[in-house]
Amino acid sequence: MDFQQIKAQLTEKTPQSFLTAVLRNEQDEDSLFVFSEQIEAQFEQNLAFLASAETISPADVDVWKQQDFRVVAQTIDGDYIAGTLDQTFIIPTSLYKSDIEIHPLFLSDFFVDYANHSLESALLPKNN
Repeated sequence: MDFQQIKAQLTEKTPQSFLTAVLRNEQDEDSLFVFSEQIEAQFEQNLAFLASAETISPADVDVWKQQDFRVVAQTIDGDYIAGTLDQTFIIPTSLYKSDIEIHPLFLSDFFVDYANHSLESALLPKNN
């Protein structure tokens, strides 16, 4: 997927507009990421199922939603990719707060950097 082109297509920098732009493009079958409108609902179900003192709580998500937080993708390993107006979150499938990676990039910039091999992450699959 050409994230540079998607970035150029954005008329507003919100996670929802990013997801809408991505979904207008055909997803590669061998992609490391699955983009979907339904992933956020799955994420919220997992919040309830895996609830503990060490995992993300609905209250945490409510705070993030004040910045337009939206889960937009899931990696082939099951981790979640979410964003706000100016940050991208890599949330492990375990939902442990201590393992979340937060990058100070809007989603389109995050994926451009990932595609260009200029992003460090302990959670994401290596981009070859």
